[in-house]
Amino acid sequence: MAILEALNFSVWTFLFQIINLLIVIAILNKLLYQPVIKIMREREESIERSIADAKAAKVDSEKLLVEYQAKMDNAKKEAQEIINRASKTGEDMKIQIVSEAQEEAARTVAKAKEEIIGEKTKALAEIRNEVANLALLAAGKVINRTIIDEDQKKFVEEFVSEVGELQ
Repeated sequence: MAILEALNFSVWTFLFQIINLLIVIAILNKLLYQPVIKIMREREESIERSIADAKAAKVDSEKLLVEYQAKMDNAKKEAQEIINRASKTGEDMKIQIVSEAQEEAARTVAKAKEEIIGEKTKALAEIRNEVANLALLAAGKVINRTIIDEDQKKFVEEFVSEVGELQ
C-alpha cells in the first residue's frame, strides 16, 4: 500500500472514476452506439432490399426481352406471310389478266375470221351475179336479141346455182 500512497492512489477516487467511466459508457451506448448500430442495420437492410429489387428487375427485364424477341419474330413471320400472299395475289392477277387478254384476242380473231368469211361469201355472190350478168349480155349479143328480165333472172339463178355446185 505504500506504493499506492507514493503514487497518490486513492481507492475511493479510483472507484468513482470507474463508476464515472461506466456511466459515460452507458450514456454513450444509449445515445450514440445503439442509434449508430440501428442506422447501420437499416442501411444494410435497405441495401439488401435494393439488391433484391435489382435482381427482380433483372429477371423481369429478361422476361420482357424474351417476349419482345418473340413478338419481333412473330412480326417478321407475319410480314413475310403478307409479302408471300401479296406476291401470290399479284401472280394470280397476272395469270388472270394474261388469260383474259388471250381469250379476248381469240374472240377478236374468231370474229375477224367470221367477218372475213362473210365478206368473202358476199364478194363471191356479187362476183357470181356479175359474171352471170356479163355472160347473159354476151349470150344476148351472140344470139342478137335481148333477154327479158324474167329470163335474165332465171338464167342468173341457174348459173349461180351451177357455179355454186362446182365449188
